[in-house]
Parts: sequence; C-alpha cells; structure tokens
Amino acid sequence: MSFSLLVLRASKTILPLLVGAYFLLAGIDNIVDPSANWTYLVHVLSMDTLPADSSLGWRALRSPTAARLLFSGLIAWELATSLLCFIGSARLFQAWFGSQQQFAQAKGWAVAGLTCGLVEWLFFFLILAGEWFQIWRGTLSAALGVASRMFAVTALSLIYLTQEESGAEPMGESPRKSAG
Repeated sequence: MSFSLLVLRASKTILPLLVGAYFLLAGIDNIVDPSANWTYLVHVLSMDTLPADSSLGWRALRSPTAARLLFSGLIAWELATSLLCFIGSARLFQAWFGSQQQFAQAKGWAVAGLTCGLVEWLFFFLILAGEWFQIWRGTLSAALGVASRMFAVTALSLIYLTQEESGAEPMGESPRKSAG
C-alpha cells in the first residue's frame, strides 16, 4: 500500500474517532456534572434571558419534566453518536489494508455517527435553541459559536470521509498508460 493511501486512510479513520471522543466526553460530563448544562438548558427553555419586550415569549417551555426529558434525550443522543463514530472508526481500521471498495463500504457506521453529530448541532442547538428559543437575542448566545464550530468540524469530517480515494492506488498498481 502506498504511503499516501496509508496516510489518507489513517486520517479518515481518526477523524470520526475524535468526533466520537468529543461526544462521549460531552455525554459523560452531562451525566457526571450536569449542573452547568442543566442550568443553561433551563434558561434556554424558559427564555428568561430574552429582552422583556419580545413577542415570542409564548414559545417558552417551563415544564421541569419536559426539560428533564429533553436533557436526557440530548445525553442519549451524544452517547449514541459517540458509539456510532467509534464503531465507524473500528470498521475503517479493519478495512485499512483492504481494497478501495472494501474501505468505501466500511464508511457506513462513521457516516451515520457523523450525521448524528450534525443533526445534534443543527437541530438541538442551531434550530431549537438558536431560533425557536431565540438564544441569539439573549445573554446565552455564546453557545451558538461553540455549536457552529462543532457543526463545521463534524460537517468537514463527513465531507472528507465520503470523498473517494482517487489518485492514491495501492502499492504495485499503477494507472494504465494510454496508447499514444
């Protein structure tokens, strides 16, 4: 196997692993020390940091049960995302020395994990918290920067992972020369 193909596959294997590690840590942190994110979530849902003259206050969700369900769902989503990314990286590692087709077929779990990560950032943070609960208008807007950065990291990892390995042949293989 050529060095360039080895490096390319290594990077495509490592990126979902690292995204999975991020989501695992986020999930564990929310379980072990939920206070910071729980308080943040309650403020987001209650919309209590918005300007008093906002006409969108009807969107507020002040039910402790609903907040607990949403927080538990977010933690479960983070842990599931990390598991999918870890399985995906393991599958990619197993196919590391395989053919181009074998490596491409091994991408499914990693694609699923990275897609779940994108869904979390897009739905929970950018759509739900950002637009529905309008955090961009209140004092909690700094979280949107983190969400946007992680959305970008995850999206770029997914785009990169799904690119074909064109131009990087296994060792011993070379492109056919044209007769001319």
